[in-house]
Amino acid sequence: MAYITQLKHLIQNELIPDVEDHVDSLFEAISSAKDVSVQERAELEDMQALRDEYKELLKELNNGEIDEEEAEQLYTELTSMREESDEDDLYYDEDEEEDEDDYDEFDLDDDDDQY
Repeated sequence: MAYITQLKHLIQNELIPDVEDHVDSLFEAISSAKDVSVQERAELEDMQALRDEYKELLKELNNGEIDEEEAEQLYTELTSMREESDEDDLYYDEDEEEDEDDYDEFDLDDDDDQY
């Protein structure tokens, strides 16, 4: 029962809320944009489908349709995918603001008129 319980917790308390947050942010971006790109619309549909898959998986867990061995495999796979996703986020954050001080070494003195 350990993996079934852990898998339920992972889906209920982490995966579904994360996907729902992402869906909400996509809705906000789409509603504030005049033109919605095909990519944005596809991403929204993908996230909604993923949320539905997680909910269906949770339903199967609650109905006893998934045994401990399958729960262990799913738990391992989902946590592995989540860790990979978290590592990718460390390298690139599209919302990260550039710090003006990052470019100080390229600043020119006011007296430097050579350009």
